Amino acid sequence: MTLSYDCAFLALTLFAINGDAVFAQGNCGPRVYRGKRTIAQPSTTLDYAADVNVLLAWHKAADDAADDKSAKAALARVALRRAYKKAAKANKTLDYDIGESMKTLHALEAEKTASIDEPSNAFGKLLSAVILHAPTLPSSEQKAAEWMYYNLGKWVYLMDAWDDRDKDGESGSYNPFLLSKMEQEQATFFLNVARNEAIKAYDLLTLQSPGGVLENIMELGLLHAQTRVLAGERGCAADKTATQKDKGDKE
Repeated sequence: MTLSYDCAFLALTLFAINGDAVFAQGNCGPRVYRGKRTIAQPSTTLDYAADVNVLLAWHKAADDAADDKSAKAALARVALRRAYKKAAKANKTLDYDIGESMKTLHALEAEKTASIDEPSNAFGKLLSAVILHAPTLPSSEQKAAEWMYYNLGKWVYLMDAWDDRDKDGESGSYNPFLLSKMEQEQATFFLNVARNEAIKAYDLLTLQSPGGVLENIMELGLLHAQTRVLAGERGCAADKTATQKDKGDKE
C-alpha cells in the first residue's frame, strides 16, 4: 500500500493555493465499470503528487527491507523500481532530501533514541521538503506552507508512534514513547502543539479557491483522528467525543 491519501492532501493544498484545479466527467483508468465521474484533469500538481507518492513508497520499502529483511519489502521495491527511477529523475533534490531524512530516522531507531523530538523533527523536515519542492508552490506561500507541513510531519510521526505502542512493545521495535515512558497527558500536549502550529500556518496561506475539504481536514479531521488514537477508540463514538471536546475548547 502506498501513501496515496497523504499525496491527495498535497494535491488539495496546492490546488487550493493556486486555484487551478480543472474537473471534467470521465472514466478513472481501468474502473470503466463505475461509469463516468467527475475527475481532476491532468496537471503539473497531480504529476508531482504522483511522483511524491512513488518516492515515499520506495524509501519506505527500503527502510522496511533494512529493518526486517522481509520479502514483502523487497517485492515492493521490485514493483516500484521503474516508477521510482522516473520519479527520482524528475525530482532529484527531493529524492535526495527524502533519502537523507529516512537515513536520520533509521539512525535514531538504531540508537534507540528515547527523545520524541528528534525522530518527529526528522519526519517533519521530510514533509516540509515535499511541499517546498512542489513546482507549483508560489514563493509567497513557501514560509507558511513549510511550517504547516513541518508540523504536520511531526504530528503524523507522533500519532503513528503512539498508535503502535502495543505492537512495537510485543515485537521489540523502536518506539520513542515506550523508551521515554511518556504518559498520555504529556503525549497529548506534544500532539496538540504540532497540530495547532500546523493550523496556524494553514490560516496564513492565501488560497485562490475555496479549500472546504482541506479546511475540514485541518480544523476537524486531525482532531478526530487524534482523539481516536489517544482513546484507543474507533468509529462514531470517538468522532462524537472529539466534536464535543472541540466545541468545549471554542467556548
